[in-house]
Amino acid sequence: MNKLYTLPFSHPSIAARLMLERAGVPHEVVNLPLALHPLFLRARGFPGNTVPALVLDGRKVQGSLSISHALEARGPAGILFPVDPEARARVEEAERWGESVLQPVPRRLFRWTMAGNPGIRRRVLERAGLPLPGIAATFLKPVLARFARVSQANDTTVRADMEGLGGLLDRVDALIAEGTIGGPEPNAADFQIATTVAAMLAFEDLIPSIQGRPAAELARRIVPPYPGRMPAVVPAGWGLQAA
Repeated sequence: MNKLYTLPFSHPSIAARLMLERAGVPHEVVNLPLALHPLFLRARGFPGNTVPALVLDGRKVQGSLSISHALEARGPAGILFPVDPEARARVEEAERWGESVLQPVPRRLFRWTMAGNPGIRRRVLERAGLPLPGIAATFLKPVLARFARVSQANDTTVRADMEGLGGLLDRVDALIAEGTIGGPEPNAADFQIATTVAAMLAFEDLIPSIQGRPAAELARRIVPPYPGRMPAVVPAGWGLQAA
């Protein structure tokens, strides 16, 4: 049985699940415990510590980018990438940008918040289903701080992300306008980018910068309602503006 290992709030995991559904691949979704998922992945023989992690036809594949290409190679052709070479190249470029540049933005904001805000940390762990969330919030604080360091999720990088958010969203809107994403049949770049925008829309701080944009419409069309909402945490003056 194909198995997709995920975290409940992971937007790359949601992207992988949507791509599996799009490709018509039967699979089971296994949600791992937040912050403890590297232990579970290593116990299952995955080489890396990150989700999404997929067992596909007995082969282990990790990361939303690798999963999209493994699904495309499995067939049928054209389900996640256009058959036309030029159109495919545009989608692949957009997907790579979405994975390497756009995808880390809400991840850094989430990890920065979890490391530095004990009240939100407790609430998120409770929502994730961890027992004794108050104790877990204290016990896991150093683990979550390490995740923040690995992602360079600190005041400097998060502030830079907030100040650069408008330019990133402009690029998403441009990709929609040119037809690379946002068409009637979603492709791999749609799933990669729309799930990240949907994750951003889960942050109250970011909603005013995104709402009303084509990017917001794309996210709401492709991605089911995101689980949970993060309250405002970004300090005033960090560059966030209404769209």
